Order: sequence, then C-alpha cells, then structure tokens
Amino acid sequence: MTHALESRELAGFRMTESLYPARLRQPRHSHTLPSFSFVLAGSYLETFAARPAMRQPSTLVFHPPQESHAVEYEDRPVRILSVRMDAPRFSYFTDHAAIFESHVSARTETINWIGHRLYKEFRHADDLSTLAVEGLVCDALVEAVRTHARSKVSSPSWLRQAEDYLRDNFSQPFRFEDVAKAAGVHPAHLSRVFRRNHGCTVGEYVRRLRLEHHDADSLLDQEDSEDRTREAGADDAHVERLDRAQRAHVGGDVHRLSRVPATADPV
Repeated sequence: MTHALESRELAGFRMTESLYPARLRQPRHSHTLPSFSFVLAGSYLETFAARPAMRQPSTLVFHPPQESHAVEYEDRPVRILSVRMDAPRFSYFTDHAAIFESHVSARTETINWIGHRLYKEFRHADDLSTLAVEGLVCDALVEAVRTHARSKVSSPSWLRQAEDYLRDNFSQPFRFEDVAKAAGVHPAHLSRVFRRNHGCTVGEYVRRLRLEHHDADSLLDQEDSEDRTREAGADDAHVERLDRAQRAHVGGDVHRLSRVPATADPV
C-alpha cells in the first residue's frame, strides 16, 4: 500500500509528500538510498536498534542507506516530506561529515523554518525552485548535524528531561518550578542553563512550541503571526507568568543554590 500523495524531482532530489494513517505500524525495514524526513504534522515512534525516539512536528531525521528501523504512528495521521538522494549526492555529504554514516535527528526553530520552506518549494515549484531546494537541503542537513553535535557535547541529560516535559505539556498550564522538578535541578540553575543552550526563556520556548504545533496542523497556512497565535489558543498570560518566575529565580533566588545538595543540581 502506497502512502505517497505527491512526488517530484528537484535539484537531483526525489521529494515526496506522504500521509500515514493513525496507529499504523511498520515493522523493521531499511531503505536502499539515503534520505531525510521532515515531519509536517502528527507524531510517531521510531526505533533504531533497541532505542526508540519520538518524532514530533518540525523534526528532521536523516536516514543513511541500509539502516533498519521500525515505526509506530500515534493516534493522529502523520504527514511527512521526505527527500531522497542518489549515491553521488550522498558521497558529497559524507566527504564533508562522517556523521552522515549514521542517523541524525534534530528539532529547532531554524529547522522548522527550513523544512516549511522546502515544503513550499515542493508544492509551488517554479523555474527557481531547483536552486532554492539545493540550498535549503544543505542548510537543513548542516543545522541538523550541528544541533546533534551540540546536544552530545554541551547539554546535560537533565536538560533533555526538561525539554521533554515542555514538549509533553506545552498545551496546558504549569509552573516554572514544575519544569525544574521534572528535571531534578534547582529552578535558578535550570533558568541559566536553559537560556545558555536555547537562547531564550522557558516561556519563549513554550510559545514557539505552540506556534509550531499550530503551523503543523494548518500546514503552512498563510495567516500572519498574530492570527496564528490567537488561533493556536496560546495562553500569553501563562507564558508571561513562566517568564516572570524564571526572572525571579535568576535574581532573588540564586543565593539558595549554595544550600542545594550537589546531587540535586548537576552541572
């Protein structure tokens, strides 16, 4: 059974938009040619070897040739833009970065922007799309590799726990202290490290997640950002409370760190 909705060749890449039904399970399999997938809408669980990973909207996943994986789609249909490359193209990338010999995934604001630009070029191709797609594919892969490398070197494991909490709960109210508790660190330490790694506050990160979620559901709706924020149901008062709480911990509460045991506040 094919799940492809549309497919076209651009800049030597085979680009395909696919729609997978809810709760579909694909047993372990591999692909002959390398490719990467950009999740437009929905979420799914992908398993390489024995380690599963959740793929959410705006995630980019690079799949090298012949690497096996299994996929379980969640309770909503999943829409994916896949970009497949031939052997010469793949050789060009591996000559510049050995990391492409294994799977790589990332989900950032930059990847969200690049992925949706790729989708727009795919859907509305013109005589300049070949040039645009070639540049966007390179940008997407570079951003994914750099993000992957940063996460391996500089991000403590508890920060990923905080990120997971935010992704799981961004649509409902919670306190800044709830995020710190989920990560197992002091709120002031969470505030400093989170801003250092993401370049924004927790509240700003939550706002981005809400907008990304809405953008994925609307699939590149052309409304302006003010309308998207309102329709996404973003609770700006809640986000502002998160930001105020984070600023308070950075300031008045920072002296409490000296009384927190080292095991509760890892570097």
